[in-house]
Amino acid sequence: MKKSMNAMDQVWIPSLVGCLIYFLALLGMHANAQQAIKLPVPHENKQPSLQNFAFASDGPIGPGWSRPDEIARTYFHEDLTALFSRTIVLSSDMPRQAKLQWIFTGPHAGFTVEITASNVRVIQRFYDSSALSAGQGNYLEKIVRDEQQQYVGSVRDITVVLDSHLAIEVLLNGVVMLSQPCTFDITRHQLMFSAPRTMHLTLAGSLLAPAIKDALIRVDSSSKHQTIIGFGGSPSIPAYEELSDEGKKQYWEILRKYNLLLDREYPMGTELKPDLSNLEDLNDATPHYYGDNFPNGEVSSFDYSKHAIELGGEVIYEMWALPKWATTPYVGSQVMDAWNRPVKIAANPDEYARIVVHYCELAKERTGQPPAIVGIENEVEQPPAIFDAMVKTLRHELDRAGFQSVKIHMADASYLYLGIARVHSLQEDTDAWRAIDYTAAHEYDYQEFLANPDLYDERLNAMHQASGSKPFLATEICLNDPQYQELSYRVALNVAQLYHKNLTELDAEALMYCWLLLDVEQPSFGGSRSLLVPDKTRGDLPVPSSFELRVMGAFSRHVLRGMTRVSASSPDPDLLVSAFEDSHYSSLIILNRSTEARHLIVDWKDKHWSEMERTSQTLENAASSPSDVIIQPGEIVTLSNFSVN
Repeated sequence: MKKSMNAMDQVWIPSLVGCLIYFLALLGMHANAQQAIKLPVPHENKQPSLQNFAFASDGPIGPGWSRPDEIARTYFHEDLTALFSRTIVLSSDMPRQAKLQWIFTGPHAGFTVEITASNVRVIQRFYDSSALSAGQGNYLEKIVRDEQQQYVGSVRDITVVLDSHLAIEVLLNGVVMLSQPCTFDITRHQLMFSAPRTMHLTLAGSLLAPAIKDALIRVDSSSKHQTIIGFGGSPSIPAYEELSDEGKKQYWEILRKYNLLLDREYPMGTELKPDLSNLEDLNDATPHYYGDNFPNGEVSSFDYSKHAIELGGEVIYEMWALPKWATTPYVGSQVMDAWNRPVKIAANPDEYARIVVHYCELAKERTGQPPAIVGIENEVEQPPAIFDAMVKTLRHELDRAGFQSVKIHMADASYLYLGIARVHSLQEDTDAWRAIDYTAAHEYDYQEFLANPDLYDERLNAMHQASGSKPFLATEICLNDPQYQELSYRVALNVAQLYHKNLTELDAEALMYCWLLLDVEQPSFGGSRSLLVPDKTRGDLPVPSSFELRVMGAFSRHVLRGMTRVSASSPDPDLLVSAFEDSHYSSLIILNRSTEARHLIVDWKDKHWSEMERTSQTLENAASSPSDVIIQPGEIVTLSNFSVN
């Protein structure tokens, strides 16, 4: 027994010491976090007031039901823009016994900024599901962030910023007190004052009107860049087949209206038979298992492709994993894939080329033309020598079969930095590099920089430099990081920044979303992966899965095939501008990622606009006649001399 006690002591005593050290460390962290920030003396603010407010703790009871003894709130009568900076100015100090809550709400979630005489607090909460109920009260709510900061001094200015960095900032007298990541949308706000009803405590102030600045945009038609092929993505053919007849009709109308006519095929892969006889067999579609969603499979549909071609689109054909009979064991020097797994199976370049050429023959027979472009392979790592052989063999066999017009883009990597490495590897084989018509890559690594998109510029510029004279295709863009699977306009707006950067930094000739249509059960998954989903509650009609369709449309609807990008610039770094024209049409796209509105002054010689289209969290590609243009924070405005019906 004694021996057992000694053994226990040997474990317990160090553990007790460790706990004590950990507790003291926590105290130190707590003390440091609660170190009060001294506020500067407030400056006089000369901005005009948008709305005044006044509270008295012993004033009349607020009218209405369910709040029998609450001081009447102040509701601000404005719809907030997607990004914003709002300031309230107080006419006196915060009373010691009082609390002011600035409540911001949106369709799924909200946050509250709570101010006392010595403390500021920010609380984020979700309230869009019964699963968030705590079992008490009548309101669903789950707090996901709760932080506070003490201060010393007199508060006069309280500023709340919801910005394009997917964050909330709270400033007192111009000093940042708290900053939190935030991905959801906010639409309205209100003030609530709490204090003992037995005392006479007052607080008054005003909400300041947001500022509007002039912004100059210059366009130089003599400075020309890439010519656009188009926009599009990959359809899930099983999801397409689930649409009703009316749903399919509406689907093609949406694709025409949004100019999403590049059909990037995910054709039959691992289940493909050697004679390609099951190329369109839905029962053999190689499934994609996404969570608890129903499987969406790799399978071709010449009927689908023909629809896209008849609307003026083109087919881009790229296989993913090859069937076993088109592969061989790999025993060379070690090659790691994007998931850091060693490559053990390599493609058989001859069988691979035979599959692609036979597909081209069938496509020409069934749709009237072969695919415009074929990609080498999607998100599969091959030894460099195998990639080189696939390129050279495919080019030779396409030419031999009479498909000299079919272009080839390089094998797609999941991340742009891997794509850059693949370009450099291809360039080591002069014949393989010569056989490639386009560089290409997916850009899932952009999610590392989603809150700070400009940090991704280094990789974009590196790919542009590596590509040299080869044009670039952005073959797959979407979000798959769970932290960004929030169906918010603000998240979609940062994907729109990637569209802009591809067009203006990489000179991309085509932009493609991951999925155009996907069958989903889990809405957050569909909202991040696909532009459209079948709505089973409306007769299997296609509906936008999130805000992603409208922000893609802000670019795709008025940038037509054959238009050339010309140089456009603004001294304002928060105005992202791009311009396009051909012999008949011209369009100018402006994205405002600042928290202030801009009055646009456009200098583009001899251009006259007939249509203005606005895209925001409240406007879905809304067309109107152009006038004096003010672009709101978080808005995308497209000016053009033609309309899209």
